[in-house]
Amino acid sequence: MFPGIIICLIILGIEFITGIIANGLIIIVNFSEWIRNRKLTCCDIILTSLSISRFFLQCTIVINNILLQLPQAVNEWCAVSSPLTVFWMFLNTLNLWFATLLSVFYCVKIANFSQPLFLWLKQRISGLVPQLLMGSFLVSLVTCFPSISAIESKYIDHSMNNLSGNTTKECQYTVDTSSSLFILSMLGYSSPFIIFIISSMLLITSLWKHSKRMEKTTSSSRDTITEAHVRAIKGLISFIFFYIAYFVTLLIFLLQLSTISSYYLWIMIMSAYPSGHSIILILSNPKLKRVAVRALHYAGCRLRDAVS
Repeated sequence: MFPGIIICLIILGIEFITGIIANGLIIIVNFSEWIRNRKLTCCDIILTSLSISRFFLQCTIVINNILLQLPQAVNEWCAVSSPLTVFWMFLNTLNLWFATLLSVFYCVKIANFSQPLFLWLKQRISGLVPQLLMGSFLVSLVTCFPSISAIESKYIDHSMNNLSGNTTKECQYTVDTSSSLFILSMLGYSSPFIIFIISSMLLITSLWKHSKRMEKTTSSSRDTITEAHVRAIKGLISFIFFYIAYFVTLLIFLLQLSTISSYYLWIMIMSAYPSGHSIILILSNPKLKRVAVRALHYAGCRLRDAVS
C-alpha cells in the first residue's frame, strides 16, 4: 500500500472518530433535553436530524471503504455494493437537504429584510419545521431510490487472464449517467445546493450590513454585538467552504471522474464535511459548547489520573 494511501486512511480514521463524537454529542445533548423537558426548539430539532443523518452517513462511508479493502472472493460482496451505493446516495441527499434547511432557518430568523414573502416565512417557519423535515426525507427518497436501475455492479475475475497465476477478483460498479433516473438524482443534489447558497448569501449580506450600522452607533454594547456578527459571518463562510467542497466531490464520484490514485483523496475531502461542520455547529452553540468543554475537561482529568 502506497504511503499516500496510508496517510489518507489515517486522516479518514481521525475524521470518522471526530465526526462520530461531534454528531453523537449533539444527538445525546438534545435527546437528553427532550427527555427532561419533553420539547425541543425548532433549531435543535433540525440539528438533531442533521446529526443523525451524518452519523449514519459516516458509518456508511467507513463500511464501504472497509469492503473495498477486503478481498473480493465471493459474489455476495458485489451483491451488497449496489444497494449500499444507493443508500449512500440517499443519505448524501438527505444530509444536503437538512443542512440547507438549517441554513434557511438561520437566514429567516436572523436576517432582516422587508419583503412580504420573507416576513411571512419569519412568522411561520417554526411551525413548518416538522413538515420541511418530512418533505426533505421524502424528496431524498424519491430522487435516490429509483437510481437502483442506473447503478450496475459487476463481479470481475482477472485470474483467467493473469499470466502470473495469481487470483485477482474485484467488484466494480458503473453508473448510467445518461439515465433519466440518474438525472433526477442529480437534480435532487443540485436543488438544496442552490437554495443553500442563496440563503447563506442573504444571511451574510444582512449580518454584514447590520455590523456596519452598529459600527456607526455609540452604544456600549456595539463592540460585543459587532464581534458576534463577525464570528457568525466567519462560521457561515467556513460552512459554505465545507458544503461546496463536499458537493463538488460528490459530483466527481457520481460522474465517475475520479481515478484510482485520487480516490482516497476525494473520500478524505468528502469526510471532512460532516465532521468539520459539526464541530463548527458545536462551537457556535453555547449549550453544546458548554457540554463539549465539560466533556473535554472530564476526559483530561481521567487521562491524568490514568497516567499518574
